[in-house]
Amino acid sequence: MQTGPRTSQGKAASSMNALQHGLTSSKILLPGENSAEFQQLRNSLLEEHQPATPTESLLVEEIAQAHWRLDRVRHRQDQAFESETFDTKLLALLHRYATSYERTFFKSLEVLKKLQRERLAENKSGFVSQKSADAAFFQLLDAVTAPPNQIPRLVNLDEIVAPAVAAAA
Repeated sequence: MQTGPRTSQGKAASSMNALQHGLTSSKILLPGENSAEFQQLRNSLLEEHQPATPTESLLVEEIAQAHWRLDRVRHRQDQAFESETFDTKLLALLHRYATSYERTFFKSLEVLKKLQRERLAENKSGFVSQKSADAAFFQLLDAVTAPPNQIPRLVNLDEIVAPAVAAAA
């Protein structure tokens, strides 16, 4: 009775027994693919998008994986067209996977950009410089407490009220 491979090397080899095209593999890198190239792609995307949260990091990872898999599909399509026999079923399958990976890539990129825009908008609208808030407060205080004949000239009422309103919100 056979029980299968027992060593880690044997298990790793047998895990690839059914591999035909690798398009549905849960592994990101397949045998023969360059892990340094994938790391370079991943690092360049991390540098470009500068994720600030765990969710943003996951989205950048998903973008890298989708791009890597899409390149795998395109390479396999090139091989199919160079083949002596024209396999329409294989080309249809490759087209379906290419469409799926493209959709994953662009959807992840869209969600990442949306999250980053929201985060940046929160940072901009929620920030009030303590120095400008204090200056506006004291200028308003001077205006309110000044003697009736000596009301100080206010430069712009919006500049005074806006920081106070933003700080209260």
